[in-house]
Amino acid sequence: MLAGFGVLGFLMRRFDFPIAPVVVGLILGPIAESQLRRALAISLGDPMTLLQSPISATLLAIALVALLAPFVLKGLGRFRANED
Repeated sequence: MLAGFGVLGFLMRRFDFPIAPVVVGLILGPIAESQLRRALAISLGDPMTLLQSPISATLLAIALVALLAPFVLKGLGRFRANED
């Protein structure tokens, strides 16, 4: 596993990917997963519970926009480049 992470780190540096988000994800991922399991257990498996609160729905919407924005902006850049 150590060799695998070493190769992954080398490739990320080689292709200029930031390493800090991966480290944060490795630390916070298991915590977030356990809290999601806990929330779904409390709600008896109903995922709509995560959207019923306006705060959680807003945060999920912001996260969705943050995930999709780079792809949309890249597509718009290609579209504008094709027009010229």
